[in-house]
Amino acid sequence: MEIGPIIRRNLVQTFGSLFRTQRSKAIFYHDIHLDTKYTNISTPIQLFKKHIEIIRNCDYEIVSKIKKPHGQIEISFDDGFKGIYNNINLIKELNIPIQLFIITSYLNKKDYISESQLLDLNLLSQITVSSHSHQHKILNKISEKEIITELKTSKDFLESLLCTKVNSFCFPEGKFNDKVIKVAKQIGYNNLYTCIPGFYFDEILSGVKKRSLVQFAGKAEFKGILKGGDHFLAIWYKQKHYNQ
Repeated sequence: MEIGPIIRRNLVQTFGSLFRTQRSKAIFYHDIHLDTKYTNISTPIQLFKKHIEIIRNCDYEIVSKIKKPHGQIEISFDDGFKGIYNNINLIKELNIPIQLFIITSYLNKKDYISESQLLDLNLLSQITVSSHSHQHKILNKISEKEIITELKTSKDFLESLLCTKVNSFCFPEGKFNDKVIKVAKQIGYNNLYTCIPGFYFDEILSGVKKRSLVQFAGKAEFKGILKGGDHFLAIWYKQKHYNQ
């Protein structure tokens, strides 16, 4: 099932208008930019600020970790692009906590943050650093030995560099299966994140959290996503990303 962006946007807005809910939800982006873009999936700063304004106007609390079934939003950024570091003053100005899912082998590469920049970010109370694997391999297509290497190398590296526990993991491209979940939990990741839309406590499997991609959502679409208007896509995304 392929849905064009205009049809998708209209459906999200329509379904969102049907819900009168304020259930807690995780949303995610890849990067933010003012002038310099480090990736084509970066969000303009003005759009990001509009999203934060909408969240607050809708009486949600932006938190580093969702603990309540209603009224909380968790924000994360995948991959570790340099725009987050360059625009960190905006995060401070908005006073919002964010979670960074880092691909450890990409540190110090062009367009990505460096190890020293990650150390700087980790000193800020607003930032939580988590793992997005070591080399961004598609985990449901590799052997269990390779899965262990991807997850453990990243965790060990981040914990050694930052001198802090890393307990959360985001599946590369959102792809996973039961073997990946088992290995991740054995290694010590307590919170596993997908890119399948849904409310935070409506887990796919135990400890596997749903998230909604919002990086290009306009005002009406973003409001619809907060209310659950994108959840009609969950079955399709699950078929696409989860293989037992």
